[in-house]
Amino acid sequence: MSGENGRCHRAARPRVPPRRKSAAAPDGETSPAWIPSGQGIRFRVARLPTGREIRRRRSIQLTVKFLISIAERIHSNYPHMTGALQKFADFVLAEPVKVARISIHEAVKDLDVSVASANRFARAIGYSGYAEFRTELIRSFEPAFDPVKRLQVQVSRSSTSLDVFKASMAEDISNVRSTMDALSDDRANQAVEAVLSARSIVVFGLDNGASCAAILCNELQRLRRGVTCIANYGGAIGVARHFTELGRDDLAIAIAFPNYIRDVIQLASLARARGTRVLAITDSHQSPLAPLADINLFCRAERQFGSMSNASAVTIIEALTAAVAHRTERAVELAEQYTALELPWLERPR
Repeated sequence: MSGENGRCHRAARPRVPPRRKSAAAPDGETSPAWIPSGQGIRFRVARLPTGREIRRRRSIQLTVKFLISIAERIHSNYPHMTGALQKFADFVLAEPVKVARISIHEAVKDLDVSVASANRFARAIGYSGYAEFRTELIRSFEPAFDPVKRLQVQVSRSSTSLDVFKASMAEDISNVRSTMDALSDDRANQAVEAVLSARSIVVFGLDNGASCAAILCNELQRLRRGVTCIANYGGAIGVARHFTELGRDDLAIAIAFPNYIRDVIQLASLARARGTRVLAITDSHQSPLAPLADINLFCRAERQFGSMSNASAVTIIEALTAAVAHRTERAVELAEQYTALELPWLERPR
């Protein structure tokens, strides 16, 4: 409508409160904090992520983007740099964490170049100056060092060993309860059906995800054939070799939690490009792994003494294998065969 000076002013829209979901949400449209109707609201456990948590998850996803951007800028401009600028560029590529932590004066002193050279280097790769370059470099590393900061805070507190034991266990219990509240019937059925119907299954993860992948693979091998764990086969290239035989009838199970390993994301993308179904076990729909998956099993895995809760991750893995066993017709027969096979190596309890 028209106001003073003939200007048009748009009427403010009334704010409508968001509707609470009352049925199972489709894959990719909910977060681990979604609370199904009929289960009650537990504000302490099942909750929506805070603004701080959302910003942290987004910044973790951007970390790789920032680092790639800086490295690409350096590589594309490197041939046109002078000797002093190339020397500084080599330093940044070799020790980016150190460059982010020290001042410009400390950096040039270590390299025996001038402050002017450092500023020319920053301008050569597209920044207004060294200050802007270092700010972006620091910003890219902050999410990766969040677990270190949390550990520093916890270590500085005056607590007994028993206090730490109980606090750590309570945190894992909270994670498991939140994960359980977020799980929907549709998503659980889809995950189990994908495991049962796949011609073959590859399970992969790196860092902590590698241990989780080994546990999942070991449990699934007791229930069916054609399950391979490729978590520790010489890094991404070694794992990628096993993808050459994957097709539409197979299943790739990718495991990744903060801090997300780039190779796992790239391998999931490779599996998807080959038409293979991808089942992701990760922390939230904001994980870079989530949009690449056909099915997501979200697991809240926050931890004050580390980057992720292994206990929480293992809980959802064991829940998946239990559900698969429940649907496997020959589960009891296979368990008997496996026990008979390993009997010679078993020790009796005293």
